[in-house]
Amino acid sequence: MNCDSKVCLKVKTWIWLVGLILVLANGCSDNDFNDREKDYFPLKTGWFWEYQVEEITYNPFSSPVEKNYFLRIEVADSILSSEGDYLYIWYRYIRNAINEDWQFDQTWSARKYAGYALVSEGNITYARLAFPVYVNRVWNGNLFNNNAEDYYRIISKSASGIDMPPGIDQEDVVEVEQENVFNNLTYRDVRKEWYANNVGLVKKESEVWTYRCSGGTCIGEIESGYALRLTLMSFGRD
Repeated sequence: MNCDSKVCLKVKTWIWLVGLILVLANGCSDNDFNDREKDYFPLKTGWFWEYQVEEITYNPFSSPVEKNYFLRIEVADSILSSEGDYLYIWYRYIRNAINEDWQFDQTWSARKYAGYALVSEGNITYARLAFPVYVNRVWNGNLFNNNAEDYYRIISKSASGIDMPPGIDQEDVVEVEQENVFNNLTYRDVRKEWYANNVGLVKKESEVWTYRCSGGTCIGEIESGYALRLTLMSFGRD
């Protein structure tokens, strides 16, 4: 092609841009583009979520302690941050029976920042989700704290075959695998969370413990750790 250097440079640049756009488009499915309109981590002042919680704590010096209680999370307020996004204040309440009054427990916070859904549990911030959402996306859940790297992965955009709370569309749920070590002789670390479109966290399961070992032999008996199951009961806006 005969042209001066400036014209040729512009033509090559446009060809490169068109090629890049085609590559990106071919790498994304229609569902990926549609999911940009979905919200698996909604944050709005006045929203609440109520969960049933089952928890077991293992201690090497005593019998396992079982707790069954209810948890309520309220989005109490929002604050404009210095980065221009909003920080949402979460009030957490607990009660032991469905007919008891809620008792204040803790203040957490949440935000969407730099392509992540961040939850600050006290002074530790975790990246619970990464956006955009697609299967096999991997990120460091401890990216915003000083803990060791802990890589999460989106393993499914469907909860087909998994028990979900009533009213939750199984085909509109993102499953996040935080860790999946289940066949180690000395410990177990299996952690998963499920997020539904326009709802948020609907289910959480964790089994994190070490096995009792002696003389280099582990017998499969739990020594210390915990098991946790959290299931959504209701949600809405006050």
